[in-house]
Amino acid sequence: MKGGKYVIHSKYTWKIEDIAEEKAREAAAEFQVSLPLAKMLLKRKITTTGQFDKFFHPDKYQPYDPFLLHDMDKAVERIKTAIAADEKIMIYGDYDADGVTSIAVLYNTLEKLGAKAEFYIPNRFSEGYGPNKEAFQMIKNQGYDLLITVDNGIAALDVMEFAKEIDLDVIVTDHHEKRETLPEAIAVIHPKHPESLYPFQDLAGVGVSYKLSHALLGEEPSELLDLVAVGTVADLVSLTDENRLFVQKGLDVLKESPNLGLQFLAKKAGAKLHEASEETIGFMLAPRLNAVGRLGAADPACELLLAHDDEEADDLAGIIEEANKERRLLVSEITEQATAVVEAESELPGMIIAAQSGWNAGVLGIVASRLVEKFGRPVICLAIDEATGMAKGSGRSVSAFHLYQELDQNRELLEAFGGHPMAAGLTVSLENLPLLKERMIKQAESLSLADLRPSLDIEAKLEPGEADIAFIQMIERMAPFGMDNPKPIFEFEQVHLTGTKQIGADKTHLKTSLQKGEAALDAVGFNIGHLVYELSPAAEVDAVGELSVNEWNNIRKPQLRLIDVSVPHWQLFDVRNRTEWNEVVREPKRDRIFVYFKDDEADALVKSGHAVTKFEELLNADSKNASELVFVDLPHEISQVEQVVRKLNPEKIFFHFGVKESSRMERIPDRAAFANLYALIKKFQPFSVERYRGAMAQKFGWNQEVVDFMSGVFFELDFVKIEDDVIWLAENTEKKKLEDAESYKRKEREIETQQKLLYASYGELLQWMERIMEQ
Repeated sequence: MKGGKYVIHSKYTWKIEDIAEEKAREAAAEFQVSLPLAKMLLKRKITTTGQFDKFFHPDKYQPYDPFLLHDMDKAVERIKTAIAADEKIMIYGDYDADGVTSIAVLYNTLEKLGAKAEFYIPNRFSEGYGPNKEAFQMIKNQGYDLLITVDNGIAALDVMEFAKEIDLDVIVTDHHEKRETLPEAIAVIHPKHPESLYPFQDLAGVGVSYKLSHALLGEEPSELLDLVAVGTVADLVSLTDENRLFVQKGLDVLKESPNLGLQFLAKKAGAKLHEASEETIGFMLAPRLNAVGRLGAADPACELLLAHDDEEADDLAGIIEEANKERRLLVSEITEQATAVVEAESELPGMIIAAQSGWNAGVLGIVASRLVEKFGRPVICLAIDEATGMAKGSGRSVSAFHLYQELDQNRELLEAFGGHPMAAGLTVSLENLPLLKERMIKQAESLSLADLRPSLDIEAKLEPGEADIAFIQMIERMAPFGMDNPKPIFEFEQVHLTGTKQIGADKTHLKTSLQKGEAALDAVGFNIGHLVYELSPAAEVDAVGELSVNEWNNIRKPQLRLIDVSVPHWQLFDVRNRTEWNEVVREPKRDRIFVYFKDDEADALVKSGHAVTKFEELLNADSKNASELVFVDLPHEISQVEQVVRKLNPEKIFFHFGVKESSRMERIPDRAAFANLYALIKKFQPFSVERYRGAMAQKFGWNQEVVDFMSGVFFELDFVKIEDDVIWLAENTEKKKLEDAESYKRKEREIETQQKLLYASYGELLQWMERIMEQ
């Protein structure tokens, strides 16, 4: 089936970067790897043997000197002075997974050095993100003279000024977006510090904390790398260079000798740490560490990572698991409410800002992510607090809209904000909220449709037969995957999906097989179960997804996790079956037109909210296209179907051709039947059809439609006269052929149409439509 229309449009723009064949062959020879793997490495800027070794062999890794970070020497000197003087040290952290792992790494290091250390995590709801004067004053009042920020502090210029006023020494360690002016502190350690000589700028907060620990100890505290891996993966920083090495080595620690708290957290989550991967962290451990801080104080998450006995770790892991369940429920409820707020707007703006009372600000980052995915544009979700007159929440963005910089243009309207290009947290007064919304929407007007459409980087095009176990094992060597080292996504062109069905308790997922020639590849798709009803049997599908090995009953098979699909041609759907017809009727669609020829089913469809049009009206209307066209009942002639299809040029065609069983005449009555009716009329005239209906049905098997048809032919040929329900023979009638009657000819055409449309196979209908669509 050919055509230029995409009846299932891909959700993403698919992009493939071509690698020169000669360059790839040279790399394959140099690295002694296969050509496909060489191409994947070149796309990841792995071009030298040194980079190759660092990518695949973490045991060869030599850590960067932590003292290349600006002010590291000052920080180490001040901390060691504090330890020697028996000063109390406060670690000031953040409430997310990167923040609590940052605290745990530095706390363990200070504890090993004999320091008097404690940690403080500001409450997301009462204090917000980062340093605040009230907390600093309280910490000073408790006898602390040195405070070390981890994963925060780079933008808190006024709070650092306040710290100087109250004689509280501060060391800032952070990795978030910095401003032109840096805070005044004893030391400011940031991988992007303008005076830093550090060769890698994308450390997570926990990575900076680890480098400080390394500098303090004089050697790497490699036993803490499981915590570093968790924080690094959770914070979605670039998983290249030193971050990749942290995660590679950290996963080994997580498998062999994990942190006690992580052991109990994994047990509650049902995760097997001996098989841990970056996905174990990203989907099972990190969301749980984040959960407590989203709902209240984040201290239990940090206490879990610092736990020293099983009972304490088990209790804390239980608290966190319950918080995660509550978090998931809240996200689901608020996402539904926020979606309703957005869809209530008459027009979708280039940026979405949704604000409502009663929302939990702690989960709004996740909600914003869901809305970005659904609506394909930057989103800010805010929880309104009428008592304080403030709105607090989070934003998520698209790659073409640098959220931190765009918010920075409105700094004077904001009480507080911070973040990254793709994510930010903010607080704004209700008084300034309308203006902020107006400005941000205005700033987003520069985004084109291409900017708003998310893209997928496709690694390569494959045939189903090429995706074998050996190929997948080659890909798995490239793990851990993450930012800047994405898990490879492959495209499969013009495949047929076979055995497609919905799976899962709520039937939201899809299971199928990609078939091309003799080769087949099993596939699953999460949250795309609805496609079962959008894929015709003849569809040639383009599909993209991630490959893995599925093991079941000791049988290992390649499997594709479907991410996106498209069908680049029109489709024909056979819904003559009542069950399939009910599926079509069940959900109204704005771009679906129901065309009918008789009035039988039209009223019911109108009541169901569908756009229903009679054939004659449709044909006489102004020319237009329709995405989906449904033929409700049988046309009088086959040509009428062709007329509608040519006029609307639909992407999807549904053939129902409903007809009541009681009125279906499958063939023209023979001459003997006409003769028998004529004899009855002659014998019993004036002949009452109603009176003799039962007798005719019993003796001849005629239903009302057959009797009405034959008597109508007699009437048209002037053989009889009919008044109400009574028939007489006409006098002096001319001899005429039954076939001369227009009603007889029309019925012949209707039965021909019925035979073709009701009893034809799907393949026959498809061939017929292909001829029409090609024209």
